[in-house]
Parts: sequence; C-alpha cells; structure tokens
Amino acid sequence: MREAGRLPVPVHQDNGRWGTVRAERTVLGVVHNITSATRLLDILSVFEGDRRVQVLFARTGSSVLDGGTDEFLSSRGMLALPWEEAVTLPFDLAISTNRGGDLHKIPFPLIGAPHGAGYNKKLSRKPEAGSRKPEAGSRKPLA
Repeated sequence: MREAGRLPVPVHQDNGRWGTVRAERTVLGVVHNITSATRLLDILSVFEGDRRVQVLFARTGSSVLDGGTDEFLSSRGMLALPWEEAVTLPFDLAISTNRGGDLHKIPFPLIGAPHGAGYNKKLSRKPEAGSRKPEAGSRKPLA
C-alpha cells in the first residue's frame, strides 16, 4: 500500500531516491485514444534519449473510441497515471493531441497539437464550394 498522494514511481521529489539519473523536467502526455497516443509518441520522440526529461502519461477517459488504449500504453512501456492524480502532480509541461476531456484541470502549461492529418491536409474544392452567398444552405430548390 502506498502513502496517499505519493506515487511508487520517480516523479519529482522521489526522483532522486528511485531514479538512476535525476530528471530535471517532467512532461505529461495526455492521451485520449490510440490515435492520439500514436501522434503523441511522434511528438514526444524529441525527448528520446534525454534522461533529463521524464515523460509520464494519463488518459482523460473522454473518448468513446478509447477501446484498447490501456493495452496500447502498457505494451509500449508507457507509464500511465490515473487522470485525477496526474493533474495534481507538479509537471513542468503537458502535451495533448486532442481537445477533449477535462483539459481545464491541468494546472501547468499545456501544448495542444493536432492528432491526425485532417488538420493539415490540402483540400481540393471547386471555387463555388463553401459559398457565402445568402441562398447557400437554404432549402429552396434553386439554391
């Protein structure tokens, strides 16, 4: 059994005791589902090999498409914390690849990044598509 409010993993104050190399910064990866976790791993690759930065993960539980997310995280060795506990810890930064969930509970800096190509893909549209003409969107047969 662990003490209330204390994690059995090296987060900040316990880092010196349990970590082999003391992390100088901690980052919370905010996970919504497997798609967002995959994108998050792409972004967090900038910290790979940098032992000064410790990355932990927490699921918001806000996605209806989150089946298999816990298994995805554990199969990749991604240390996951309960959401309600993660937002009480003193992280230096959080990174989220989705806008869902209780992100407003994060009391430290948060970076939001897109989780898929939909945000960045080029669309080919005819010039009249997306028209702002007054009759656009009306139910009149000639609109």
